[in-house]
Amino acid sequence: MAESAVDLLLTTLRLRGDIDAADLRRRWAALNVAGLAALTEYEGCALWLYSRLRDLRILQAAPPAFASWLTARAHYLAARNLRVDAQSDTVVRLLNSGAVPHVLLKGAARRRAADTYPYVDARATTDVDVLLPADLARPTWHRMRAAGFTAACDVARYDGHFHLPPIANAWGVRVELHTSTSLEVQPVEAWRRISDTARVVQRPDGPTRIPAATELFWHALVHAAVSWPDAFRIRYLQDAAAVWASCEHIDWAEVANRLKSSELGDAELAKRWLSAAAWILGVPETNGCPVELPFVDLPRLLRWRLFLFRRLQLGGATESRSIWRRNPTSRARRLLIDEGTRTELGLPLTPPPRGATQLRRAARRVLAGAARVCYRAWRTFQQA
Repeated sequence: MAESAVDLLLTTLRLRGDIDAADLRRRWAALNVAGLAALTEYEGCALWLYSRLRDLRILQAAPPAFASWLTARAHYLAARNLRVDAQSDTVVRLLNSGAVPHVLLKGAARRRAADTYPYVDARATTDVDVLLPADLARPTWHRMRAAGFTAACDVARYDGHFHLPPIANAWGVRVELHTSTSLEVQPVEAWRRISDTARVVQRPDGPTRIPAATELFWHALVHAAVSWPDAFRIRYLQDAAAVWASCEHIDWAEVANRLKSSELGDAELAKRWLSAAAWILGVPETNGCPVELPFVDLPRLLRWRLFLFRRLQLGGATESRSIWRRNPTSRARRLLIDEGTRTELGLPLTPPPRGATQLRRAARRVLAGAARVCYRAWRTFQQA
């Protein structure tokens, strides 16, 4: 049943609480893994799942075809992460050579904190994000261009953005020099928040800094962009849950104050995201969070997604965004996934693309409405 596959996935990924490895081994051996590879890829948790199964010594118990796919996928992602690490070291060396104060952000920071937060580095990372004082960002960007980096996209697109246009060198890994962590936070405030409490990490190319637990936790919430269904995927929830599950201090009073501000736009939706992240912890309590979190049934959302991956198969476990755009079956599945999530969160129908004609906008409303009806029918059947 889809329920057993989802429950087993979440139990295996659990960051806190007791784990019965023998029971997990038995359940994985008997599991129907149809659609699970595609779900794991969509959720962005292949590297995390592989690491957990390996550490619990039950990877060999999983059905061979799934275990083989998971191993190959995890090795690919781990190799790609090593390229990001190499680029991160290059950036740190350049910044230190110019005495530029900086703090690594997001994936680059998480990979330097694997000794502190459980499985925080067991996630695909594609670029290097680093926060600089606003007055140093542009001169540093030009110095990096002189050192062999080139613009990796249309520079004009980033006018007024909170990071400068991405640049890359022969490693092929993008680097983003940030002046803030979001459009809603002024650069001076962003630097104060991140820099004042940052932790120093020693690297072969010199010291660098990563954010403290509170800022890692908060930035995970901000970066998830909670107003979109994509945010409610395991890959984003993991970023906050890993910090939450550690013994590091999170300033919950500060988190609560920021939730009351206009920084996130919709504080109630942000609380729902935190509620979903709490599922990943694997314990009923919210681990010190004083904010009342509304209930979000993350397992039900995953069951819906797995149901769709089993019923609407494209033929492979991985699907690039380009395939999603041009393949009708995959586009339909994506709309069904999104509408299921939006229904659970109380969000309106999926909006049409920007600049769409009136006819296309009307068609999108009809299709989104039909997808929502399908989800509600499935949910009613599951509850019966």
